[in-house]
Amino acid sequence: MSDNKNKQDGRDRVRVDLNDPSEVEYFHQQFPNKTHEQIKTAIKYAGPLRRDIEQYLK
Repeated sequence: MSDNKNKQDGRDRVRVDLNDPSEVEYFHQQFPNKTHEQIKTAIKYAGPLRRDIEQYLK
């Protein structure tokens, strides 16, 4: 799935792109006790939805 940065209709806010370093960094700021690799693993296993990733990391 490509992430079109020019499309701003809000649908993309509930999803996380594993290949976007800024989105991985955002989760690292939310969960500072987790490493970037742990966050990437969470995205892989929990799927792209933010709420599922947050649940996985908790």
